[in-house]
Formats: sequence, C-alpha cells, structure tokens
Amino acid sequence: MTPDIDKVTTIIREVAAEEIAPRFGQLEAGDIDTKTHAQDLVTIADTEAERILTRRLTALLPGSVALGEEAAHHDASLQKTVFAGTAPIWIIDPVDGTKNFAHQRQPFRSMLALYQDGRTVAAWIVDPLTGDVTVAEHGSGTFHNGMPVKVRSEIMSASSARGFLIFYVRNRLAKAYGKRHFFEKLSYYSCCGAEYQDVALGNYDFCVYRTLKPWDHAPGTLLVREAGGIARYFSKDGQKDDYHANGSGAALICASSPELWDEINQLLQPVWQ
Repeated sequence: MTPDIDKVTTIIREVAAEEIAPRFGQLEAGDIDTKTHAQDLVTIADTEAERILTRRLTALLPGSVALGEEAAHHDASLQKTVFAGTAPIWIIDPVDGTKNFAHQRQPFRSMLALYQDGRTVAAWIVDPLTGDVTVAEHGSGTFHNGMPVKVRSEIMSASSARGFLIFYVRNRLAKAYGKRHFFEKLSYYSCCGAEYQDVALGNYDFCVYRTLKPWDHAPGTLLVREAGGIARYFSKDGQKDDYHANGSGAALICASSPELWDEINQLLQPVWQ
C-alpha cells in the first residue's frame, strides 16, 4: 500500500524547513564531521532530518522500515537487512549534496523513495530552501509543484544532448577517445537530486553514475522513468530497470529517449571495461 503522496510531501517539506533550511550558512565547526574520507561530509542537518523523517514516515506507514544514508553508514549491515525482508522500505537521503550544503553552496536536496515488492513505487525530491518538490508514483507520472512534467524526448542523438557526467567518466572517455566531444553540454552539480530533477523536467537529457547507493538513485530514477525517460542499472547479473537487493551494480545510465540511451551506452563501453 502506498501512503497518501501529499501527506509524505508535507512531512518532507516540514522537516526540511525545520531541520535543514535554518542551518544553511549557519553551521559551526562542531556541526560538520567526515565519514569515509575528508570529502565525505555529514552535518547535524543530515542526522537530525534523517532521525525525524525515519520516525514520522514509519509511523505514517505501519510495518514499514527505514534505510537512511546516515544510519547505513553507522550500521554496515542495515542495507542488506532491510532488502532481505518483505516490509516496505523508506529510502532516505536527508541532505543530498552535503558538501555543497556544508560549504554554503547550492544545489542540495532532500530525497526520499518508497521501495516495496522489489521496486521503487514512489519518490520525492525537495529543495529545502524553496519547498519546490518533484514527485513520482509508479504508473502515475512525474509532477513538479503539482504540474505534470516530461523529459525532452525528442533528443535522440548524443551530439544534441545536454547531460551530467561525473569526472571519473569524463576522464575515462577522454582516455578512450582522445579529445572528441560527443555532447552539446556537460555539467556536474555534486547533487544527484538536482541532476535528476533537471532531466525529469526536460532541462537536461541524461545522467550517468558509478558507485551507486540506493538513497542517491532510487528516488531520481523513478522520477525520470515516470517522466517518460529510461533508467537502467548495470550489474554482474545484467541490466535492471530498478535498484535491486543484491547491491548497487556497476553503473547507471538515465536518458530521455531509447535512441539516446543506446548511443550513450555504446559510447561508454570502454569506460566500463
């Protein structure tokens, strides 16, 4: 059962307004910590927002469990445990783009997905500062601030495409093909949520990622798919349309049209090898 979409939207907006937005530009040294390396930051906004979202969302959907980014960092077995069960899973990224947030830069987003019966059934991406929200429900389309949105599906060639590539992929492309430039424009926000929003809203045409975690990509891939685009994971088991319980897979390509997806996939074959 999927809970009321608007109730979930209200919860995310309220928590973002209370725990995240007031701390933007106001963090003290003790409010910021590191996790796996010096660039992997966590702030008091991340931990407090996740704590409250976990409590409110599991109460909204009795029997559900939560998989938050910060909780998973402290308990390495949590991700495997929740995916091994049958309970609905709230996948929470309280502040996506924490490095931007901690350094008083934008964009950053709050991201949430509901995963049930082996697939992502609903997703929300919220701008904590403005309250702007992009929402998708499986089979019902994608909406931005209540208005339906679609990908820019007429873009079928990489040479006309605008998209997001992490620096690792850009560097591997350059190594494989020299200085050839395949795309109209390349960007990187250091915030997956904002990148997914721009693809779903038709401002950009594709995004490519490695080192995949469910809280980074379960929400955004549903937004893109429900807006008419394609999102596919790669793993040792082959291609998958949704995040799966066995882990993160090797890579992820989202694109606004099948033709564009196929061309990007071919271009990136040397990168994955």
